[in-house]
Amino acid sequence: MKIGIIGTGHMGGMLARAFAETSSECVYVYNRTAEKAEAVAADFTNMAVCNTWRSLVSCVDAVILCTKAADGFHMMQQLGPALSRNQLLLTTISSIDLDQWQEFTPATPVKLIPSLTQTVHKGALLVSYPRTISPEDKLRLEQKLSAIGRPYVIDEAQVRVCSDLTSCGPAFLTSICQSWAQAAAQTGNIDRAEAESLLASMITGLAALLEAGMTFEQVIDQIRVPGGVTELGLEALGDGPLQLFTRLHAETARYANGHKRNSVPSPLASRQV
Repeated sequence: MKIGIIGTGHMGGMLARAFAETSSECVYVYNRTAEKAEAVAADFTNMAVCNTWRSLVSCVDAVILCTKAADGFHMMQQLGPALSRNQLLLTTISSIDLDQWQEFTPATPVKLIPSLTQTVHKGALLVSYPRTISPEDKLRLEQKLSAIGRPYVIDEAQVRVCSDLTSCGPAFLTSICQSWAQAAAQTGNIDRAEAESLLASMITGLAALLEAGMTFEQVIDQIRVPGGVTELGLEALGDGPLQLFTRLHAETARYANGHKRNSVPSPLASRQV
């Protein structure tokens, strides 16, 4: 499956590099600012910079649209009719429904939510399909995505909360670790940089345990000793983490719902290209 990526910012550039690193097949990229696309392609012999999005579309089986929501919808008005029924349109824009994309294009739209972890070819890539996609297209796409992470199929209604866990998750977890390191430094017995280094090593080891098959509950049970310091620390945490993440999910959902209402034009009203 030949991949073309429109938009080579943080997410588009990361995906382009990941696909180029894991396959000898050419990856096609386009950006309005050509220099940004050229910078991404500079280190790869199997990445081609296209002068126009039209030339990119003519080369690929699947187009990945990696732009901001407002730019993406405007782009879709032009791009959609140029795609064919045999092509896939993967969009990283979580706030625009697949039904809206289908108003504009004969291609099959797919919602794709990647994560920074695909930089190291790990972690989940959230995939949401329309009802019309064929089993063959699903298989081809998931085989391609498997090289850079773990395709995880979700219902479109799950995109926001699952994005919090996967795409936003590394930032949320890192922020918590920064606060933890700061609190450790405030004890006066360690500096913040050393605390962050220890936490990073701990997370790397924990990831290996989970990858080896341990569950979260098993990790806790293996460390917690009745009456010990870990149990005391867990009691100190109480339901604080639950309250924190309940508030977090509520805030991201509120933002997503407001963004969807206020910034997405009606597909029928915008159909004239």
